[in-house]
Formats: sequence, structure tokens, C-alpha cells
Amino acid sequence: MLSIYVVSAWVILQVLSITWQPLGLPQKSVAFLIIVLLLCFPLYIFFLWKFRIVPSQKTEIELDEKEKKKRTAFKKMYFSSLGIITSLCVISVFLIVTKNFSQNNADNLPKIIKSDKIAVLKFGNNTGDPQYDIVSKMASDWIIHGITENNVAQVITQDLIDEYKTILKGRKIEEDETTIVKEYLKPSKIISGNFYLKNGSLLFQGMLNDGKTNKINFSFKPTLCDANNPLKCIEDLNESITGYFITEDKKKLMLQETPPKYDAYKSLLEAKYSNDSHEYINLLNKAITADSTYFEPKVLRVAHYYNQKEFKKSDSLLKLIKPDSYTNKRQLNLLNMYEALLKGDNRTTYKTILKEYEIAPFDIQTNKTAMVVALQHVNRPEDVEAIYKTVAMDSMNLQNCFDCVLRIYVKVYADIELAKYSTAIATIESAQKETEAKILNRPLVIAYVRAGKEEALKQFLRKINIIATPEDTQELYLQAGKEYLLKGDTLKANEFFNKIINTESETVSGKLSDAFFYKEEYAKAKSILKKIHLKEPDNIEVLTKLAISNMKLDYRTDTEKNINSLENLRADYQFGEVDYALGQYYAATNNKPELYKHLLKAVANGHLYHWKYFKNDPQFKNYNKSKEFEEVMNFWK
Repeated sequence: MLSIYVVSAWVILQVLSITWQPLGLPQKSVAFLIIVLLLCFPLYIFFLWKFRIVPSQKTEIELDEKEKKKRTAFKKMYFSSLGIITSLCVISVFLIVTKNFSQNNADNLPKIIKSDKIAVLKFGNNTGDPQYDIVSKMASDWIIHGITENNVAQVITQDLIDEYKTILKGRKIEEDETTIVKEYLKPSKIISGNFYLKNGSLLFQGMLNDGKTNKINFSFKPTLCDANNPLKCIEDLNESITGYFITEDKKKLMLQETPPKYDAYKSLLEAKYSNDSHEYINLLNKAITADSTYFEPKVLRVAHYYNQKEFKKSDSLLKLIKPDSYTNKRQLNLLNMYEALLKGDNRTTYKTILKEYEIAPFDIQTNKTAMVVALQHVNRPEDVEAIYKTVAMDSMNLQNCFDCVLRIYVKVYADIELAKYSTAIATIESAQKETEAKILNRPLVIAYVRAGKEEALKQFLRKINIIATPEDTQELYLQAGKEYLLKGDTLKANEFFNKIINTESETVSGKLSDAFFYKEEYAKAKSILKKIHLKEPDNIEVLTKLAISNMKLDYRTDTEKNINSLENLRADYQFGEVDYALGQYYAATNNKPELYKHLLKAVANGHLYHWKYFKNDPQFKNYNKSKEFEEVMNFWK
């Protein structure tokens, strides 16, 4: 009786797995049926006892002691087995429900959406050698495993096709394999292929056909391997097939014409969700190793080293990237963008990132990059808000999304540039309720000062003084002092500079030298700057302030020496840094023609518009309202 239940259940499941779609049933009908059959199985065993075994025992008139013991033992064994089977059925139902009817939002790894049924046919052995017949079956089995393991779709196997062939022959209906698959099993896609011997190696070719028309939708890249190791070819082909299905619904966002291998795509996705720089680059390298033709991780690697200011390495990696073809406009656009970035051609950079943004506006990294370029490369803060609003932030977990925090960081700086100080403050305070992002502290100080919220600034810095490191605290004191200088409030600025001086008077510190420098106590600034310069002779910012200090103290020989040293520091990938420094020097000497000339050179070479540069730099406070300065600010517009 138990075997009847098991066999009947199996037959019903087989029928439903094939007929649910023609009958118009939900896709999860098979899962529902399995749950019902599992739950009914223990009940069926209990009913067998009650209505079959117990009545048969009542027909016995009299039992001896030995027979009674046997029956007691049987009953104990029967119900123990029933308990075990019930537990296994309940556990199985729980696992099925968890897998099929619950969502796990924490898992960010690729989830392939179930599609219609896919038929995987046995690969054709075109070697002419029967010993490779087993490889035909091995290839289809391995591909089926890859599809089912990654939850791509229901699979129609070669065994099921053979079973149908047998049934149809029994009905005296002659049908070839293709017709059986198309007319009776009706998959949406068919995977098939062949393999050949080529110079002692096996060459595998796979293709994806439309289930209705049998036309080839996609031909996978042929794989070549040693004839004694066909599994290598099969694994490579399986990776390509799985990669195709995982990216099938993302064709518009794909950067290359052929889908990547699954392991490569998985590593790339893990990299995108990583907040650790070392792990990020390792995962990108892993993706490139898994699929050497994969374009996107190569481009992201270039961007990573650019952001780390390793410009030479970034440029050399860029030159190694070749597009799939010179008709792939998106790949060419991205290569042009990074080439423009490394040349300091900010106008081209902005045009190319906007093209990429139009294709993938909801991609966090693309969206963030477009915001950064608009604000810092072409000084268009008015463009930032529209880009920012494209990606809704309501459901974002800022603690687990550093790129989300960076988008807020760029957005609030754009608001500050547009004098929307209250908006910037509200945005930062709201974000910091969710995550204590240190990166947002500086723009909050700037917004407080520019909005005239002195009490809010005091309370914030009081808290920072308790929870932050002395270095971070003094960095914010310095920023507040510079902001008050920009407002023309020297007394208030000096209060903050004195906080640094009184805290760190006995150490050689960049912030201490800056505090003296902005207080115009140039002799004290010079003594510290000289010590820092000995340790960091290539530090352009230190050398510039040392030159200005010497000039203010009328040490002409030392000043000329500093300026010559500054000129000798010119190098590739500086993006106008030396010219910007010379602009600061000529601002201190009130040499307006040289000042504007060097600032124009700086922006022309790609110098960034930033929270510390140009009109945000106290060294230009007497010049940033002039027509010539506006020309500098609008250079790329």
C-alpha cells in the first residue's frame, strides 16, 4: 500500500511538471503538489494502521504470549517509523516553503529569474570515435547541473526526450527528436551542440535555439581542450551558458557583445558590493582571470587606480583594453571617457559620462560618477540634483552602501555651491542619524558657517571633540577657520586657528603650520613648513606656502629657490597642480595677470573644482568676485 502511494505520487508529479504550463497553472504548482503529497504521506500511513492493520488484527481470536510480544514490537516499530517519516516530511516542507515562497533581501549575489523550460540535448559526437560517446552525455548532464544549480529554469533532459520517443514508437508514430521536443515538450529554448577532434584536441561548439522556430538565437564561443580532458571544455561551455542566462535580462546594461562567464560575473557583482578597497581590486582581478574577455571589470580597474591617484598605473591598464569591436559605441565611449579623464579634458569627460548615464541612470556607480564629474570637473552644481534624484534613496541602507553616502556627499556640496545651506544641513543631519559617516562632517561645518548657524556649529564641534580623534577634530577647526576667513570675519577665524595652536603647539603638523599661515604669522608657519618640506620635498602645497611665507617675510633668495623648486616638480598626471600653486603665490603678491594666467592653465589641465579650491580657497578671497575669476570658474561650461 505504501509503494502504491509513492509510485502514484511520482507519476502525478511527472505529469504536472510537464503539463502545468499548457493547463495555465501557476509556475509553483509543482511545489504546491509536492508539499501536499509530503503532508498527506504520514496521514496515509496512519490511516493504513487504523483501517487496514487494526481490523485485520481483530479477526484473531486468541494469541499466545510470544505472538503478543511480536505484535507489540511491530506496533512500536510502526509508530516510531511514522514519527521519523513525519519529521522528515515536515522538515522537507519547511525547506521547500523557505526556498520557493520566502524572499531573502540580504543576499546580493546574482539571482537568476526562472524562465520557461529549457531543453538540453545530448551533444553530437562528430569525432568518428565511439569512445567519445560518453562525452556526449557528460556534456548535457554538466550543463543541466549548471542550469538547475543556479535556478535558471525547469530543464527537459535527454532522458525525458528518449522516454517520449519510446512512448510514441509504441503508438506507431514516427517522430524525429527535434519534432518531439518542439511539438510535445514545448521548451522556450533548446541547448544543443557538437564536438570534433582537431589536431589531437577536442573542439566543443554550443548553440541556443528558439523552442518554437528552432532558429539559432546565440552561438557560444567554441572551446578547445585536450582530448584526454574533455571536462575542461565542458566546464568552460557551462560557464558561458550560465553567464548568458544570468545576463539575459540585462542586455541593455551589458558592456560587451558576448555574455561573461558566470564566475566572472559573480566576482564582479561581489566587487560592486564590497566596501573594502583591497578586496574590491582582488575581486576585479578574479573576474578578469575567470574571463579574460570581460570588459567591465577591466574598465572598473582603471577607475579604481584613478581614484587612488595611481594615474600612471591607471593609464597603462587603460591602454591594454581593446574594445570587442570598433562598432561597440558604449565600450568606445567608456574608453574615451577615461582617456579624457587622464588627459584632464573635463569637457569630453562630462559628455561621455552623460552618455553612459543615459544608458544606466539607475546604476549607483555610474550615477555617482556623473554627479562627481558635474560638480568637480566642469563646475556645474546645478546639474547634480537631477542626477541624484534618479536613484531613490528611501530604501537604501547607508550603513551598507558607501556609494550611497558618497552620493549624499556630492549632493550636499552641490547644494552648498548653490547657497542651499539649509537643504545641505537637513540632508546631512538626516543621513547621520542612520550612519556616523565622517566624510559628511566637513560639509556640515561649511554649511553651518555659511548659513550663520553658530550655535549649531558649537554644539556639533563639542560632540566631535568628544567622539573623534584629535586629528579629525583639528581638521574641522581648520575648515571652520578658513570658512570664516572667506566671510571676512578674521576674529572668528582666529578663534578656531588658536584652538589648533593651543592643542598641538609642540608637534610638527600640517594643520599647525596652516593655522599659523592663515593667521598670517608667517615666521612661525615657516619654521614648521621647513621641517615638513625636508620630509616631503615633493609636497606642492607645503612648498607653495613656504614660498609665500618667505615672500611675506622678504626672504627673496629663499622665495626664488622655492618657486624654482616648484617649477621643477612639474610632471605628468598632475592636472594643473603646479599652476594652481603658482596662482596662489601670485595672489599673495597681488600680481593679477600672473594669478589669472596660472589659474586658467590649471583648469585647462584638468584641475578640480572642489571644497578647498578656487572660490573656496581663502587665498583667493580678494579676487573671487572678479570677471577674470568667473572666467576661470566657467572654463568648461
